[in-house]
Amino acid sequence: MAEKNVQYVKEILNSAGISPERIQMFHCSAAEGQRFQEEVTRISNIIEDLGKNPLKENDASNKKGKTSNSNEKIKTE
Repeated sequence: MAEKNVQYVKEILNSAGISPERIQMFHCSAAEGQRFQEEVTRISNIIEDLGKNPLKENDASNKKGKTSNSNEKIKTE
């Protein structure tokens, strides 16, 4: 079931224009600490090579164009 869900998320990411490599799944037991470390490092390197999350970049650019009224003080004379 989990593998099916991961595959589904990959399809959603791909259709949204985001690299599906950003989500991965692997199996290891509690006795495989070294393998776990290697897999986490491998996946981390893949994500680092892909660069920043494109959704966060778009969100940040949208926020730059807007000003928050809650932080602005209106001066009246």
